[in-house]
Parts: sequence; C-alpha cells; structure tokens
Amino acid sequence: MTTVNDVIANAQPYEGAPPEPLRRQVDPPETYPIDALGDLLTPAARLLHAVIRSPEAICAQSVLAAATLTTQGHADVLIDGRRLPLSEFFISVGESGVRKSATDRAALAPVKNHQRKLLEEYTELRLEADIAGAMWKREREEALRKPKKDERKAALEALGEPPASPLYPMLTTEEPTYEGLVKLLEGGWPSVGLFSDEGGRFLGGYAMGEEQRIKTMAGLNSLWDGSPITRTRGGDGSIMLFGRRVALNLLVQPLISEMLFGDRFAHDQGLMSRCLVSSPASTLGQQLYVEVDYTADPVFKRYFARLSDILETDLPWELDLRGQKTGGVKPRELEIAPDAKRLWVVFHDWVQEHLREDGILRPVSGIAAKAAEHALRLAGVLALIDDIEADLVSRRHIDAGIVLAQYYLGEALRLFDSARTNPDLVLAEKLLVWLRARYANSRNSGNSSRWTPVLVYPVLIYQHGPNALRDKATAKNIIGILEGHGWLLRVEGGAVVDEKHRQDVWSVHPTLWEAG
Repeated sequence: MTTVNDVIANAQPYEGAPPEPLRRQVDPPETYPIDALGDLLTPAARLLHAVIRSPEAICAQSVLAAATLTTQGHADVLIDGRRLPLSEFFISVGESGVRKSATDRAALAPVKNHQRKLLEEYTELRLEADIAGAMWKREREEALRKPKKDERKAALEALGEPPASPLYPMLTTEEPTYEGLVKLLEGGWPSVGLFSDEGGRFLGGYAMGEEQRIKTMAGLNSLWDGSPITRTRGGDGSIMLFGRRVALNLLVQPLISEMLFGDRFAHDQGLMSRCLVSSPASTLGQQLYVEVDYTADPVFKRYFARLSDILETDLPWELDLRGQKTGGVKPRELEIAPDAKRLWVVFHDWVQEHLREDGILRPVSGIAAKAAEHALRLAGVLALIDDIEADLVSRRHIDAGIVLAQYYLGEALRLFDSARTNPDLVLAEKLLVWLRARYANSRNSGNSSRWTPVLVYPVLIYQHGPNALRDKATAKNIIGILEGHGWLLRVEGGAVVDEKHRQDVWSVHPTLWEAG
C-alpha cells in the first residue's frame, strides 16, 4: 500500500511537462508611455529602471502612485461644476524576482521620510495634548463644583471644548480591513495610501475574503469617488467624515492578478473600472548588477526634494464654525484651460463612440466609461507635481493624461477581456492560490535533486479549501479541470494520506510554487 512517505522517498527530480495555463495567453504588453509623466517623474522612473532593473512600467507606476498620494489632498479637478478627486488606484503585475519591492521602496522614500518627521512631531504634540487634556478635565471638575447654576454654566462655557488630540501621521497602510481604514481616516491623516509591495496579502486577506469583499469593494469605490464616509454601529456610534482622500498601489504576482481580473463581481461592482493596471514583460535574466547609488544621483535627489516640498506644504484643512480643524481637507478647485478642455472633450467623445455595441472598447466598458475621468485625474496630479500652487490644468497636462489613459485602456483590453472566462476556471485559480498558500513551507526549497510532492484529495478540499468549493461535486469538478491542465497529477492506485488510504489522490505540480 502506497503511503505519503513512500511517495516522498521515491521522489526524483521532476522532469514532466509543465502545466498548461488556465487561460489563453495574452498579447505582449505595449510600451509604457513614460515620457507622459513629465520632467520630474519621467527621469526618476528611468533612473530606477536603469539601476534597480525592474520593468520600466512598474517604475513608472510606482513614482506616479507616489505623486498621486503626495498631491491628492491639495486639489480637485473642476469641470462644468463637477469636482473630481485626484485619487487613483494602481495595480502593477510582476512575477517574483522582478524587484517590485525595491522599486516601491525607492518611489516612496520621500513619503516615508516625511512620515518619520511627522511621527517625531506627533510624539511631542501628543504629550502636550495629554497635559492639556488633564488640565481641562481638572478645570471642568472645579467648574462643576461651583455652588450656583449660573456660575457653573459660565465656567463651563469659558472652559470650552476639550483639547483635540493630534492626528496620527500614518501616510500609508498595507493590508487594512475597511473598518480599520475608516478608523485611520477618522483619527489619522486625511490623505493616505493603501500601498503594498505584496498586494496579494491584501487581496487574499480578511478584507477581501468571502464575507467581507462586498463591503470592502463598495467602500473603496466610495473613497475613489471622494464621497463622505458614513458609518453607523451599535457599539461605537455613528460617524460622518468629509474631506478624506485615499490612493491605492498594489504590486501583485501574476496568479493573484489573474484571479482578480477574472472576478466578475470585482468588475460588476465597479472596482476594476477604478483601477489602472499595468502588466509589463518580465526583466528576469536581464538584471545584471549596476554599481550605482541611485539616492546620490541628481535625478533622484530632485525627485525626493520635490515630493518632500509638496508633503511639507500645509494641506488645505477644512475648518469648523469655530475655526478649528475638523480632521479633513477642503481641496481647492483646479480648473481646466479652455484649449485643454476642448482636447479632453474630443477624447471623451471618442471613448463614447467606441463604447457602442460593436465598439472596440465594449469588452472593457467599465473602465472605458471612466477613461475620460482617469485622464483628468492624472492630468491634475501632473499639474500639481509641476506646481503645487497651480490653479489650472494646461493642455500639456491634459494631453499627457489622455496618453496615459489610452495606455491603461489598452492594458484593460489585453488583460481583462481574456481573464473574464468560464467561472469554473476562476474557481480553479482560487484553489491554486489556496494550495500555494497552504503548502508554501512544504515544498522542497533549494534542493534540485529531489522533488517533495504535496498530496491532496477531494475531502481535504471541500472541507478545508476555499468557501466556493465546499461541496463534493464542485471540488471534484475543479480537481478535474486542474488535472486536465496538468496542475494536479494523479497518484495511480491512491495513497495513504492523513492516516487513511484514499483512492483519489493527486500531487500538486511543483511549478505552482514557481508561478509567482
């Protein structure tokens, strides 16, 4: 009788055929229009690409996302009475090893540096606030002890409201729940970024799990729209927050991205139409070491200094009737130059023309319907990067915004349309992601002479696997799909697994842990 130990003991270097992709191969990516990023961001992105050797598109998206986070609290684009926030959601796809983390770390260096400064100030302000709060509490107690009602009232009115606590200066967060993000925006900085160089931790975490993803996606949509945040809970009461801005930049691996792009709910809910996605060709094998300190390069110093200057520019705080900060921002209006608006209207109408039933953009109608707005938002970011005090978006910036929006439309056509396939393939990908996470430490790392198999069986999957596979018929159907594509390899005659002989047992193709 074959046991797990027998299978492992007899394991040899795996020489079988690689598994087949669950989806058809997508077309090669277009070149990122890096010149559209302007005089500051373009050289910075090119420098990171030249030194770190990550794909140029990932370098471009990282600096553009950092620029969005830096500027989004200062202004909204105004067009015909409609205010559009500058917030954007970016997703960059790259396999393990293309140096996504190093790129993101470099692009965010000004933000992290400013956050450290704010935290030092916060420590001092918090101490002062605690002292002031204790004094206020003591004075209130003394006021309440006054014998006469009129005296108590006058003393309390003179005392006023308790001193406000300083805002906690967390400018970026990696994998929050939606409730956690709301709490951060309630007591923290009003302009933040959901930035993660391991975006799979957010997309595969609690916030995007079966029970929470509807709420999370709807919440992210509202934040992109710049809508007020409202929440009513029995335990902690009700809140309404105005003037909050959230940017998003997730760097994810291909298997995770395919699952997201193929998620019909993410499309129908509107989240994907708010995301600007880039999936460039890999640079693996081309990353020869470059003996350059990019932080000492004048290009990076200029990038660092400009974003630092913007971060140190005081936000346009929203004030209450007493002239006190509410914790939110009131971005100023950024108007569009007349010639820039004419150019934008042409682009807007071109998109609409191609959204008709037989139009080339119909397969990605969600993001296409927002493409013109994306162009405006991107143009606004580029305008403020050039001049944080700008009150006008020029034709040059609108032209750049349109070029970028057209690139993202092309990426959507290339990636989304091919991803929205048979729902069973989406479930098959979910199972692969689950297996990859569950057995991440079980593979035979660093030993090319032996292949340590991971064995699975139907009961394991429908009892412990993803929620969508929690019945026997579905689990066996998805196992069949993965077997047909070569991701699961049947163990002839079965095997003893988990102390029981099982007739239907499969080993997981080792490529799963190399698939990024």
